[in-house]
Amino acid sequence: MTYFALLLLVAAVAAWLLRPPTHRQSENPIEDPDELEEAEDEVRDLDAFTTPEEAQEDLPDWGPGTPKS
Repeated sequence: MTYFALLLLVAAVAAWLLRPPTHRQSENPIEDPDELEEAEDEVRDLDAFTTPEEAQEDLPDWGPGTPKS
C-alpha cells in the first residue's frame, strides 16, 4: 500500500510540473513596435566592452516608470 501511495504522489507531482501554462506573456514587453524599434536602435551601437556607466551617459533613460516626454 505504501508503494502505491508513493507512486501516486510522484505521478501527481510530475503531472503538476509538466502541466501546460495557464497564461501566456507577450513575447515583447514593449507593445508599441515603434517604441521597440527605437530601443533596439539605441543599444545597437553598444559593444561588449561598454560599461553600464558609459551606456547610462550615452543613452536616455527609458523603461517602466519613466515619464513620457
